[in-house]
Amino acid sequence: MQIGQSKTKSEIEFELYREGLLKEGQRLASYVRLYRRLHERKADRLDEMNLAPAFFTIVIDALSSALVIWVEKLFSKKSERGLVNFLEVCKNNIDIFDSKELHRRRNFPDGHWALCKQPITIQIIQEDREKVEKLESFGSFKLRRDKFCAHFDKEYFLDRERLSEDAPLRWLDLEEPLKIMNEIIDRYSAAYDSNSFSLLLSNVNDVDYLLDFLREARERRTEELHREDERIESEK
Repeated sequence: MQIGQSKTKSEIEFELYREGLLKEGQRLASYVRLYRRLHERKADRLDEMNLAPAFFTIVIDALSSALVIWVEKLFSKKSERGLVNFLEVCKNNIDIFDSKELHRRRNFPDGHWALCKQPITIQIIQEDREKVEKLESFGSFKLRRDKFCAHFDKEYFLDRERLSEDAPLRWLDLEEPLKIMNEIIDRYSAAYDSNSFSLLLSNVNDVDYLLDFLREARERRTEELHREDERIESEK
């Protein structure tokens, strides 16, 4: 947007919607990455987690429910705000993605590479909508959300293992929604103002510092107890 130019209602709506989706996408990415990281660190920091088993168990359980609910909210056709509705807004305001508007908005020189990208068309919007609606694992997310996370189904309440059997989720299934969401936000942002965004957060592995600190503290305490045992033994 050039200095002195006022934004249209459509531009304001897009920017606010994009900002909201980006925040919720980053929130989901944090849930997914921390959930996976905690499972990965069980391989070498299980003893440290067992120093506070209630805490780590609750965190992992809460993250499991949160990521299910967030994927369902963002990808459901019934959500008043989410990817399907975002694409509908983009379709209704497709003129804001015209290269002439990008040229005006960013004051790029003629022939700038950003002005030569593939334009946003109704077909592209429809293809993106199909990616969202055909998310392979959505059925598992929805079943977990409807039958356990948001409401207790009597069968799954009494048989938790059956939930995993009827609504399986692999690590790939947790990453795919983030990939689709990032691609969509990036595609329409590139056409709108040539910006690029990432759902990857630099602090997602902060939990490593905590687990490594616990490891060092436990090793120091073990060494102190060992020296104390040696001292007592030498004084006998």
